[in-house]
Amino acid sequence: MKITSFLFAFAAAALPALGADLEPTLGNKGKLLLEETFSGPEVPKGWNANTGSLRIVEGQLHAGEKSSDKHIGAFRYRLPLQDCAVQMEFKLGTMRVINLGYDPAPGELKKKGHLFSVVVTPKSWSLIEHNDKSNPASKTKTHATAKTDFAPDTTYTLLLECKGNDVVAHVTGKESLKASAPDFGVKKPGLVFRMGGKDGEEVALDNVKVWALE
Repeated sequence: MKITSFLFAFAAAALPALGADLEPTLGNKGKLLLEETFSGPEVPKGWNANTGSLRIVEGQLHAGEKSSDKHIGAFRYRLPLQDCAVQMEFKLGTMRVINLGYDPAPGELKKKGHLFSVVVTPKSWSLIEHNDKSNPASKTKTHATAKTDFAPDTTYTLLLECKGNDVVAHVTGKESLKASAPDFGVKKPGLVFRMGGKDGEEVALDNVKVWALE
């Protein structure tokens, strides 16, 4: 076997197989709070589009932006959380950006808008802390970022974990991103997904799991 072929085979073997769960680094997986495979013919109850479109295609949730909304596509799943780990599979397709993150639960912070997100584009990914929409001087802060390609037709597994004020994001085959901020440990009302692209472009999501993180 040629050396290059051996190295490729070794690297491929070292990556988790598609469908395999990633392991958190901030704690241990506790109770499984949500598991969704999108195996039915309709979008499951609780997956609510605020803007954009949601539909089931061959056992996956396809989500996209609608230009008529004049807003990035966004949907939520309500699930009270605090210390937790969220895993999902995604295929970026031709989308320009996808986000997975949280809002602060009502009454937790004197802040309007999102809390933090992991952001994936075709050429990079980042962990960002969102600005306070009630404060004109507030700005979005990038805590960690890496330039790396996300192939449009490759399915990746993402794990976003948060415990206390610490956050770590993992993607198969990528170096993990880490961030910390005083507000990250607050209670969260559920998952926030956002996606940006042209009409007809969609990201494919599958096998969403959420655990309490102990």
